[in-house]
Amino acid sequence: MSYGRQGTQDYNIVVDVDDDEPTLEFQDFATNPNTQSGRLNTSSAPPVSAPPPYQAPSATDGNSGNHSIWRIEYWTQYFNVDSQDVVQRAYLAVVPKDSFLDVYNANPDLWGTFWIPTSVIFFMFVTASLSQNIAEALAGAKREYDFTMLSFATFTIYVYILTVGSFVYASTKYFGSQPGLMECFSVYGYGMAVWIPISVLCVLPFDWFRWAMVGVGLGSSGFFIMRSVNQIVGRSNGKLNKAIIPLILVAHALLVIVFKFKFFSYSVSSLPPATPGGDGNGASTPAPVPT
Repeated sequence: MSYGRQGTQDYNIVVDVDDDEPTLEFQDFATNPNTQSGRLNTSSAPPVSAPPPYQAPSATDGNSGNHSIWRIEYWTQYFNVDSQDVVQRAYLAVVPKDSFLDVYNANPDLWGTFWIPTSVIFFMFVTASLSQNIAEALAGAKREYDFTMLSFATFTIYVYILTVGSFVYASTKYFGSQPGLMECFSVYGYGMAVWIPISVLCVLPFDWFRWAMVGVGLGSSGFFIMRSVNQIVGRSNGKLNKAIIPLILVAHALLVIVFKFKFFSYSVSSLPPATPGGDGNGASTPAPVPT
């Protein structure tokens, strides 16, 4: 197409417009899937894959995280929990309505496994000492703390957890259940949680009530341990000898008997009347308080 114009100076202006030139078009890059959104040379760039999701270390992994057992990095993974996690697992040990091992194996820890038995040792010593002091005060005897109970509780509880937990691990490992050593220790460590409230309740001076609380503790902790051990045994596809179950029950019952007669057994007697064999001031010699 041509346009001509005759000017006053006798010259012509000719403008040529090519009808074949493409017209200017506007594109919506936000809705057009064929555009590259300003990326340069994207066709030659390799695709970037998303990072793999985080996976907690397995309880049966002997060298989790490719760290040696002698390195601090190996043990820090077992303390990657907060107080809410420990309370939840302790609650499942006392009220086992859900599977404890399913929750534990998602993120294994040694925090509750260590601190719950340690708390039981402290509570048993404090409550037993308090009960003994009350009984001796009412009997008029001299009040003294028996620190041998503290060392006895420490030795008994830690040896029980380490010995029986190792026995469960070795026996189930032999029969192909593929347990985790920390997993077995955690069952017995968290299984001690029920004895914290029971030790407080056993301060009450009623022997029948203390027997009832010890029975509750035996049933609650025993059911939790048997349920967890049976879950580990179930991995062996029936190859595990069921004889270890009665042995575990006997060991647990012996521990509870020790608890009852060492920490939850005392008598309260009032001050007896004066006798001629007193101290010369009309006061009688107080009778010893059985423990």
